Amino acid sequence: MNFKKIGAIATHIYTGTGIFLAFWAALALLNKDAPTFFVALWLAVIVDSSDGTLARYFDVKKNAPSIDGATMDNIVDYITYTFLPVLALIVFGILPQNLIWIALFPLGASLYGFSQTHAKADASFVGFPSYWNVLFLYLYILQLPTFWVVIILIFLSVMTFVPIRYIYPSQTRWLQKTTLLLSILYGGVMIVLCFYPNADWAYNTALFSLLYPIYYAIMSFLYHQKVVDEKPHHP
Repeated sequence: MNFKKIGAIATHIYTGTGIFLAFWAALALLNKDAPTFFVALWLAVIVDSSDGTLARYFDVKKNAPSIDGATMDNIVDYITYTFLPVLALIVFGILPQNLIWIALFPLGASLYGFSQTHAKADASFVGFPSYWNVLFLYLYILQLPTFWVVIILIFLSVMTFVPIRYIYPSQTRWLQKTTLLLSILYGGVMIVLCFYPNADWAYNTALFSLLYPIYYAIMSFLYHQKVVDEKPHHP
């Protein structure tokens, strides 16, 4: 067995560790242990952010073709990016009992998003890329009024169906160095918030960290327009 083959198999195993992190997060959710829940989900994000690079390096499609890493990745991602964070909205009371049905919006929208054959195109995500785990962290810390929670959930669910291209930090070449640097800094701030979501300083830190999602949204819309303008127009 050559090095690449071993690496390809190890990459699939690495991707699969996401399900153990999801299980850990689910146990934390049962115990209403917010810090552990957030840390488990953030570790899942780290796995998800790095396994694609490994998969391309070891050429998993060629060296471990009997396993579909993309399918495995999507299963884990749906659980960690969508299902568990949306369930947490109910467990932690961010969505009151009479509005539990609102949870069906992000659940259904992400089901559609993960099922698209062109969910990733032009080195970008197409439609809102199901960052419900990140959103839940903000909603937990900021404790917005229920009205705004509902509006945000419905708006982002609808945006899943709008084919705008969102920056894929590790693959979108446009402004990649700047985006990656800011993503790393943002990730560092978020992991600290995951460990200490109930700290006195967490509220102001979360507000300050919103500068990155604002940057991400603006740059994504500009990138989308750039891609549209560069595509050949047929009469």
